[in-house]
Order: sequence, then C-alpha cells, then structure tokens
Amino acid sequence: MKNGFIDLIGKAGKNRGDNFRSQLYVFIVCLLISIFIWSLVRLSRDYFYTINYRVHYTQVPSNLRLTGFSDSVLTLSIRLQGFDFFSEEFLRPRNLNYNVSLRKMKIHQANGEISGYLPTYETGRELTARLNFPSEIFTVYPDTLFFELEKVSPQKLQHIASMPAPALEPKTDSLKLQNTR
Repeated sequence: MKNGFIDLIGKAGKNRGDNFRSQLYVFIVCLLISIFIWSLVRLSRDYFYTINYRVHYTQVPSNLRLTGFSDSVLTLSIRLQGFDFFSEEFLRPRNLNYNVSLRKMKIHQANGEISGYLPTYETGRELTARLNFPSEIFTVYPDTLFFELEKVSPQKLQHIASMPAPALEPKTDSLKLQNTR
C-alpha cells in the first residue's frame, strides 16, 4: 500500500503533456471559483461579534474625586454582516481603549457616602458609531457602571501681600570637569 502511494505521487510529478496541464488549469480555476462562491455565501450571513474595550474615566465632576469603580472593561456584543466582521477582525487596526465621560453620571448620597452610576447603553451606541459600518447592538456588559466618590474640599489660598521682591544678587557657581584617562 505504501509503495503504491509513493508511485502515485511520483507519477503526478512527471511531465504528462499538454492535456494533463490543461486539465490541471481547469481544476485550479474551478477550485478558485468554488472558494470564492463559498466565501460569498459565508460572509453574507449575520454574525455576533464581541469586543472588549478597556475603559478610562474622564470628566469627573470638579467637586468630587473618583475613589473606586466597578469595572474597567466594557464588553460590547453586536450583530453585523460577515463582510464587516471579516474586515473588523482581520483588516482594520483596533483601538480598544475608550474614554467614558462621567458628566452624565447619576450621583447618590446616603449616610455620608457618595456613589454614582452610569447606564452603559448610550456608551455602547457611541462605541458602535466608532466602528464605521452598520451594526446593531445586541448586549452591553455591564449594563451599569458603579462608582465610589468622595468630596474634594476646596483648598484655601493664602493671601500674600504684594511687596516688591528684594534685590537678589546672582551667585556664580562653576563646575570643573576633568578627564581622568
């Protein structure tokens, strides 16, 4: 059996003439056409694609300081067509960092502790708009971001009387370098 297989491979490498060569070209062309049609069918389907974005928080209210947060990764699941999936996965460079503005954060204060939350559906829509192709949001995880905050006390500035600066005498210091070779 093994000798038969080696003989078959050896015969395939021999020059068989123009008829064999033309049949080989037809086979290769048909193979390429079938691969192309198969990829068209596969890429015309809808796919669910999950993207994980590392979240950085910006625009914290000026009288508050962020001391803790629930999540640093936002997971976005979207539905998109296969062509867009292929280009997103393999052709486009990715920037998986996203700055989340805390301007629209809902603030809650109880028992002297300050907390806040931000629903992420709007953030998911902003992220989908960044993708540059039509897609539909399936899920955003987590659905709400939670924050721990504390008040920042305004620092009092001391009033310094405006006085003319005393005359300063320049001091000249010198540095001497020696070559120790």
